[in-house]
Amino acid sequence: MDAAIAVLLHIGAATPAGVASVVTVIFLLIFAMSFAFGSVPEGEQRFSGPWFRAWVRASLPRFAIAGVFAVIVLVGALLWGNGSTAATGCDSALSPFTGSPITDARIITDISALNDMADAADSGDKERVRSLFFTSDAHNLTHDIDRPLRDKAPDAAKTLCQHVIALENQIAGPVELPAIATLSTQIIADLQNARGVLASTSIATPFVTSGVDPCSQPLPAVTTDKLSQQRFQSAISQLQQASQLAAAADQNGAQAAFVGDPHNLTHDVDGPLRAVNNDLAINLCQSIVAIELHLGDKYDAQVMQTEAAKSADLLQQAGRALGILT
Repeated sequence: MDAAIAVLLHIGAATPAGVASVVTVIFLLIFAMSFAFGSVPEGEQRFSGPWFRAWVRASLPRFAIAGVFAVIVLVGALLWGNGSTAATGCDSALSPFTGSPITDARIITDISALNDMADAADSGDKERVRSLFFTSDAHNLTHDIDRPLRDKAPDAAKTLCQHVIALENQIAGPVELPAIATLSTQIIADLQNARGVLASTSIATPFVTSGVDPCSQPLPAVTTDKLSQQRFQSAISQLQQASQLAAAADQNGAQAAFVGDPHNLTHDVDGPLRAVNNDLAINLCQSIVAIELHLGDKYDAQVMQTEAAKSADLLQQAGRALGILT
C-alpha cells in the first residue's frame, strides 16, 4: 500500500507513454481475466482451439474499447506533457499538500527528519526509512515550498523537485538504501538553499528581513521537548562539531551538525533563559541568527566556525544559568 501511495504522489512525472501503457495493461488484464475465469464460451472445453477462437471473437469489441481509451489517454498525455521525459514533472510547480505556512522552524524541523532518514538508510533500517517518509512533514514541505521557491529561484525549485521525485521512486520501488541516503542529503542541501532564497522574501525568516531586531524578543520555541541535561550536552557537542567541520571545509557536514536539535534547543531555551539572564539570552540569539543567515547558498564557513563554537559556549552557560548543567 505504501508503495502504491508513493507512485501516485507524482503520476505526472511519468512519461505520457508510460501513463497510457499502464492504462492499457490494466484494461487488457481486466478483459483477459473476465474471459479466462468466466463462463466457457459456446460450451467448448476451456483453453481448447474452438474455445480460444470464441474467446477472441467475444473479446474483440472490448479490446477495441480499451485500445481507443488508451489512445485518447496517450494523446491527452502527449499534449499535456509535450512528450518529454520524467523530468517534465518538474517543469511546472508541484501542487501544495497542506495549507501550513512555510516557516524557518518548519524547514529546520523537516531537515532534521531528512537527516534521520539518511541515518536510517546508512544503518540499513528500511522500515524506519519508510516510516519517516510517510509520517514526517518533510515530504509535504517539499511540495508546499515549490511555488514560492519557484517564484524566486526556478532552477533551485526544479532541482529540489527532481530530487524529491527520485526519492519517491526509491520508496515506491526496491528501496535502495544507499540511493535514499544520497537523495536525502541532496534534499537537505536543496532546502538549506531554499532557506537562503526565501529569507529575502520574508517567508522563511520574516523577523530577519522586517527591519526588526530578531533578538529584541524571545525566539519562538521550535519543539516542546524537555530542557534536559542530556539534550544540552548533545547540542553543545554537535555545535562544537559543526565548528570543527566548518574549519575543515566540510560545508554539508557543518550544516548537518547544526541543523536539528542544536538549532532547535537554542530556540527552545531562549524564553526561559531571558527570565534569568536576559543578556546571555540575547548573546546566544544573536550568535544563532548569524549562523541562520549564512546557510544554504549564503553559507559562510568562517561564520559557522566562529559562531557555532561561540554558541556552544553560550549554551553551556545557559544550561548553568538554568540549573540544568553543573
